[in-house]
Amino acid sequence: MKNVVLYIFLILVIQIGCKSDQSESGQSQSETGQKNKITYTIPDGWVSETPKSRMRRAQFRLPGPKTEEYAELAVFVFPGSGGSVNDNLNRWYRQFKQPDGADSEERAEIKKFRVNNLDVTVVYVTGTYLQSPSTMMMGGPVKEIPSTAMLAAIVETRTDPWFFKAVGPQDTIDHWRPVFNEFVQSFKWE
Repeated sequence: MKNVVLYIFLILVIQIGCKSDQSESGQSQSETGQKNKITYTIPDGWVSETPKSRMRRAQFRLPGPKTEEYAELAVFVFPGSGGSVNDNLNRWYRQFKQPDGADSEERAEIKKFRVNNLDVTVVYVTGTYLQSPSTMMMGGPVKEIPSTAMLAAIVETRTDPWFFKAVGPQDTIDHWRPVFNEFVQSFKWE
């Protein structure tokens, strides 16, 4: 019995130590409590926040370059689901309306490449963002936010896809775009 109590105590100490991966800007972060996970380096200037929902693994505030308007980057993984890369891209395109009525997919910039043996798709799209009143709602009334951009990465892993999606004012997203590209290069599967 004494050994069991000691074993449980050691596991708790290790788990508490692992939580130190919740890091400040410029540090590496990983998803604790998972057998397989993506690690990444948080860029300087990004502010780690408490995720708005339990669906989010992490959340960051990307400050605006000139104003207080910020973008928000959310990290998602849906074990056992999540849909294909194209399913998610198509859903995200429908979240944008183009001022001239064009299809958002036609305006999107897409890049596919490998990072540390991971297949990554990065998409950038601008327009009027059709924001749902809830992160869970897919339909119904939306708030139209003009001059918005999305910069997102879908990472295909051996188990489930991971999603890194930033949405906010176009000038804020454009400001962070080179940094986002460096961020994507830090992805590693462990």
